[in-house]
Amino acid sequence: MALLRTILYFLLATVFAGVVLLGLWLDVHVLQDKLREVSVTEILQEIILAAIVFLHFRLVKASERMRECNLLIGGFFLAMLIRELDALFDFIAHGSWVWFALVVSIAAIAFAASRYHKTVSQLSVYPQTPYYGMMISGLLCVLVFSRLFGMHALWDSVLGDQYMRIVKNMVEEGAESFGYTLCLTSSIGYYFYQCRTASQSANASAML
Repeated sequence: MALLRTILYFLLATVFAGVVLLGLWLDVHVLQDKLREVSVTEILQEIILAAIVFLHFRLVKASERMRECNLLIGGFFLAMLIRELDALFDFIAHGSWVWFALVVSIAAIAFAASRYHKTVSQLSVYPQTPYYGMMISGLLCVLVFSRLFGMHALWDSVLGDQYMRIVKNMVEEGAESFGYTLCLTSSIGYYFYQCRTASQSANASAML
């Protein structure tokens, strides 16, 4: 059973990676888009972030032993989703996404801080779960690698007079999208892992 789960998990991750590449191909080849604020790639990133937020907020109710940790993770990705939706929030006021993201972040941190001992304990447990490594890899890809790899100076020095911004954007958005797929794959595995753990704990308590 464990081997079957591993195979299915790998196939799921493969599908996610293929979907984000399909999004890039549609934007560049079919729609002749320059990967602006509204594109297939951006929409896929927003859907992925929304799925991550949904899974972790579901676990806030489903897994009491990791409630504060899941709330912090869900709040963090919700703030990232708000950032990705900056074009939508610009209809309210330019740059207004910052205030919405700030409210979400403060609320999540305040709730976790009010249960300080539980939060610290849970945050020390989370790195020991099987899906922590993939989550960290995804965040490094999104927050560090994609930003550094997409620097204008780097691509300008490589391409010189043949510099095309769409090439830089495609590489940067591709790396960012891949990072998001790692975070989503990690979140899905972590969700079912926590559900199994909660079920086993409930069964053990019932037997006692």
